[in-house]
Amino acid sequence: MQFKRALQHTIAWKSLNTVLAFCINLLLVRIFGAAESGDFFYALTLLAFVTLVASWSLESGITYHGSNDPENIPAITIFLLPFLILQGFIIWWLLNNIAIDLDPRFSWLFILTNLIITYVSALFYARKWVFAVNIIACVSNAFVLVLLLINYFKVFDFAQVDNGSDVAGNPSLWAGDRHRGAMIIYFAGFVLQALMLVIVLLSRLRLRWAVVQWDPALMKKIFVYSSIAFASNLLFFLVTRIDYYFVQRLCDEVALSNYVQVSKIGQVLVLLPTMMAAVVFPYSSGGDQENYLEKLQLLCRGITMLFIPIVIIAAACGFWAFPWLFGDSFQQMYVASLWYLPGFYCLSLIILLTSYLLGKSMLKADLLASLVALVIVVGCDLLWIPTWGINGAAAASSTAYFSCLCVLLLIFKNKFGAGPGNFFLPTRSDFSRFRNLE
Repeated sequence: MQFKRALQHTIAWKSLNTVLAFCINLLLVRIFGAAESGDFFYALTLLAFVTLVASWSLESGITYHGSNDPENIPAITIFLLPFLILQGFIIWWLLNNIAIDLDPRFSWLFILTNLIITYVSALFYARKWVFAVNIIACVSNAFVLVLLLINYFKVFDFAQVDNGSDVAGNPSLWAGDRHRGAMIIYFAGFVLQALMLVIVLLSRLRLRWAVVQWDPALMKKIFVYSSIAFASNLLFFLVTRIDYYFVQRLCDEVALSNYVQVSKIGQVLVLLPTMMAAVVFPYSSGGDQENYLEKLQLLCRGITMLFIPIVIIAAACGFWAFPWLFGDSFQQMYVASLWYLPGFYCLSLIILLTSYLLGKSMLKADLLASLVALVIVVGCDLLWIPTWGINGAAAASSTAYFSCLCVLLLIFKNKFGAGPGNFFLPTRSDFSRFRNLE
């Protein structure tokens, strides 16, 4: 698929998916309330960390080697099936030996299905099947949203479900009130998405199992590439999530809920560059360096143009909009979001720049930038959160993201001769360049 068409499809469908995900998040907050929603999303953050560790960033190696040579994809697919079964058993054992404030069955479903989604989506992007992977995500989220609306308006009362126990004495997976019903629906969405992705992948590949050969050399290359990417992704995950830990330890539950929702709004704001990065990575891998570097700079300047009105709207409307959307307990979101907005902008550019570096196999540069950011965010969190609460956490994250962006821009200048201004200073011809993008 042509770069422009792939980018358009990804942005269009993931924009719809963003709206659906935001509505899901809003309903969960309304169902759980301020205090309980903070604990729920904090538990999900811990599970996301476990998922990251379990995946070992294999999706990076899969996308890189799969996009360089599509003939590798059948062998990769054959490897993933038994590998996922092994991971499922190991994860179940781990969840019974670590403390996470969530039903271990829900936790296991979340991690395993997200691993499947991650790996299979990487195969889709390697083959540049961007349309299918995005529409499947939209369908599963629409399914979750409809059922959550039914739950929210009490069309179906989960409190009437049989409150029995299994043979081990644990409550039935289906037992409970609206809160547990919402969790069942939420995790069912991941199961549905994983199943649809696997079915579509296998039907498109039409594998002839008897003739697909195991390729140990290819698997070794994938693991080597993924191991370096894992170190970088692990550091970057800590950069973007370790503030949750400090806020949870140093602030009250309501403050944590406010901060989590500020962060989730930031995740919505960086979804557009994330969509772009999903296309930039496989296309920049092995592509014409000068051509795709110019496209990368154009996309970064487009992010700048989009963030200017976002900042103005957030500053003008956030004071009343956040409590109106989330509830009266979310009065702390406004000031924290103003401190975090510069960080969200920097993070948007970071996502695009690192996707290009991954495509060029420059993983150590990405690792260095993430390490610098992690040291800064931990130091600033320890200094600022005890005094300024979630506002200090937001300022610390913005400072860390800005530092990470500076390191990346310096790498691009030294390696590719690309001046920093070309990445964030819009020009008059940018609109026509977007129209003519190929």
